[in-house]
Amino acid sequence: MPRLSSAHGTLRNSAVAADRVPAEALADRLANVTRLREHHLWEILRTLPSLTAARDDSDFRHLFRVLMEREDLVAASQALIDAARPACRLDRLECVDGYWIARILSDGAVPRAVAIHVDRVAAVMAALVTLDRPAPVKQ
Repeated sequence: MPRLSSAHGTLRNSAVAADRVPAEALADRLANVTRLREHHLWEILRTLPSLTAARDDSDFRHLFRVLMEREDLVAASQALIDAARPACRLDRLECVDGYWIARILSDGAVPRAVAIHVDRVAAVMAALVTLDRPAPVKQ
């Protein structure tokens, strides 16, 4: 990841990210972390359209909060996958040469998403975020 030499560069990059669809900006941030942290999962819950029902569900919010208090990021990420609508499921998760490969299958417009990351939970969440990104426009 390139280092920014000034606060001006940071502000410029933040402004560019603000112009993008939230899932795209989130996908970029996940790609640049070495390890997914608790605040990333909270941001995923707040940001993704597929998790709107989960955000409105007090039982889900309680479960998610308990998992986060336990620092169980694996279970919290699985809870997000289980709560997503349209329904989706983690189909593949394996580590190859130090990189995690996660594939999520969905009943939605995008049938599957694959992500590769050095962090297990980041790979899974990057795949979930990919399902919420708008499809590229074909010309």
